[in-house]
Amino acid sequence: MSTTLLFLLLIKHSICDLALQGRFTKKQGDKKNLTDIKGYLHAGDHAIGTFIVAILFAGLIPALCIALLDFVLHFIIDYVKRRYTLKIPQSDKKYWVIQSIDQIAHYSCYFVYVLIII
Repeated sequence: MSTTLLFLLLIKHSICDLALQGRFTKKQGDKKNLTDIKGYLHAGDHAIGTFIVAILFAGLIPALCIALLDFVLHFIIDYVKRRYTLKIPQSDKKYWVIQSIDQIAHYSCYFVYVLIII
């Protein structure tokens, strides 16, 4: 059960981080600014996806709590990553190391969610 939950959270992450994020435009701003909506919309996608997965394994209140936690943590992780990568070109190895740390942070959150739910 725990491996299925983790696998579904990873699938959710891929959908929200790649397929859904592509619909945002420059009009929504940049995740580096706390006043721009883009980061909140993206974190909202993750929260909704996490809720959908969590409700399959937990009750309504635990699923809502995990979804809210995911919203906050996803937003913070992405905001910090964006602030660090602002002036680093994608061709720089440091940029990709920071991207890797970002993904490790997200996956670590999912691992903790599994521990909380199971």
